[in-house]
Amino acid sequence: MSKTLSRRSILKILASAITMTPFYSSANKSLYSYTWQSLALGNQVDMQIFTKNRNHLEKLFTLINSEINRFNKIFYLQDASSKINLLNKHKVLIKPDIELIDAINLSEKLYQISNGSFDITIQPLWNSFSSGKKVNTDGIGFNNIDITSKKISLINENTEITMNSMAQGILTDRIHEILLNSGIKSHLINFGEGRTSGINPFIKKWQLYVDKKYIDITNKAFSVSESKSTVLPNNKSHLFNAKTYDSALNIPEKTTVIAGNATLADGLSTTYAVSNELTRKNLIKAFPKEKFIIT
Repeated sequence: MSKTLSRRSILKILASAITMTPFYSSANKSLYSYTWQSLALGNQVDMQIFTKNRNHLEKLFTLINSEINRFNKIFYLQDASSKINLLNKHKVLIKPDIELIDAINLSEKLYQISNGSFDITIQPLWNSFSSGKKVNTDGIGFNNIDITSKKISLINENTEITMNSMAQGILTDRIHEILLNSGIKSHLINFGEGRTSGINPFIKKWQLYVDKKYIDITNKAFSVSESKSTVLPNNKSHLFNAKTYDSALNIPEKTTVIAGNATLADGLSTTYAVSNELTRKNLIKAFPKEKFIIT
């Protein structure tokens, strides 16, 4: 049986690809550079921050850790008490968090654009492929989700959802918002998906090395989906095509998306990876402001 590899291989690639050189200049002695690391949604995450006011950083990091804990309690499938697990178990969730509602609504748009290839109800496939048990496909399909601002219901008793294709992007955008509201204008957030703001004082802009060249990602977000970042025990990819009830075919080795926010970049990179060629072309047309880099 093959070992299931962690999706954090993406983090390592991105961390090495992004310029993260500590800044020092005699002309900017009051500008401090900080590297911060923690865990979020079960994975290592990090940030680089440039600021002239370091006094409030301790309180800021306390707030960030609090938000990470809150997001774990919403999206983390390895936490039995998380909201998404409670929804999957009981098929109903009263007073859902706005982040979960927004994520499902965006997922529905991607489901429609991809003609059903991208679908958050594929969690039974993960359960089956990772355990070797026979999958029940009866509950797979976005039509099995009923959502309002007050309640989320899973209509079919076999339906289970996953937000692994979007949760890290949502958290990244939330941390970006916290940093901006705290006066931290220049920063890099690398939570698997990532987002930059302001400038990197060392080279004046943030860059991502992909496809043998540097891409300017200053004030942009990015996401990478890799076919082999997680290998299931049956040696198949974790990137599922919901229409075929199986791992997607012809998955690019690496799908990189540069977008205005990390949530969208996260969702688009997965959607592109699991779709067929026609759907991929339609996806690019539907999001002309986003940049798709296929390796």
